[in-house]
Amino acid sequence: MEDRRLETHPDLMDPNWREHAEVDAWLGAKKQASHRRFRVSGGPVLVLALIALVVAAVVVHRVQGRGVNDVPGFGQPPKAAPVSGAVDLNRPYDRTPAANWREGIAGVIVPPGRAVGDFTAGEVDAAYRTVTEAIAAARLGSPALQYADGSELLRLLAPNERVRLEPALAGPLKVEKGKYLTLIGPNRLLQVSPRMTGFLTSKAGEKGELILHASYTTAYAFDAHPGEARSPADIVPFVRDEQDYVIRKAPPFAEADAGLSFGEGAGYHSHMACDALKAGILAPQYSDKSKPVDGALAVDEVDTYDPTKPLPSTGNCG
Repeated sequence: MEDRRLETHPDLMDPNWREHAEVDAWLGAKKQASHRRFRVSGGPVLVLALIALVVAAVVVHRVQGRGVNDVPGFGQPPKAAPVSGAVDLNRPYDRTPAANWREGIAGVIVPPGRAVGDFTAGEVDAAYRTVTEAIAAARLGSPALQYADGSELLRLLAPNERVRLEPALAGPLKVEKGKYLTLIGPNRLLQVSPRMTGFLTSKAGEKGELILHASYTTAYAFDAHPGEARSPADIVPFVRDEQDYVIRKAPPFAEADAGLSFGEGAGYHSHMACDALKAGILAPQYSDKSKPVDGALAVDEVDTYDPTKPLPSTGNCG
């Protein structure tokens, strides 16, 4: 399926193109301003009235900005930047392992399709696309992040797998639901895309079965009030996944089993609130009420989130 989203257009993903576009836009605005010459008449009263209108517009703009979580999309603009000398909410991933990761699903490397077992190169390529859609729905999708809604993931599954997982994915907030979706609680995400790094691989399963393995890590950036966060680690939790996805054909499988199903999986979490994790919810480390915040980064931080390295046995919550 061709990705037609504006934010993933190749030009917009190119930092050099964006830099030139920003400069051109600035020069264009400056040129227009130079042609707009006007005088304010009416004396001091009119000037004071204009100042009052400008102040009121700024206040309304700032109040409206706080409500961005209530509309489609997710996250909100920074409340302040920096929160302290160590945390800049405008650049939340700086000084974290995710600083150079790509935005969203673009960070997960998908190899070119090649024939595997009973599957042609075209079928393998289609399977990769289905799996990346499933990852995006679970870890990046607005329905999941905003409303704890698993419908976007459910629609991608084989009929019998959909029936099996519907109680968990369509039900209330529970730990079981958090195993399949990233669920956000009262703490709000910043209006920046999660960062990802990882890759997909494939191998043959049983006859008519293809197994795709996803090794990837996702970093999320949370908002914070001044004084709540002491380091980037306090607002950027990491979720690492090692997950098998199974694609089956019909025949030899029944029509209800044809399509995408979940296989074996394991995960790892760090720099997050442990009390929220017990409920299956992702929350920033600074919001943890169960133990003091530890702002120090682990010595093996880079290896911990490297999908090519073994999955750690324990996270910051044990």
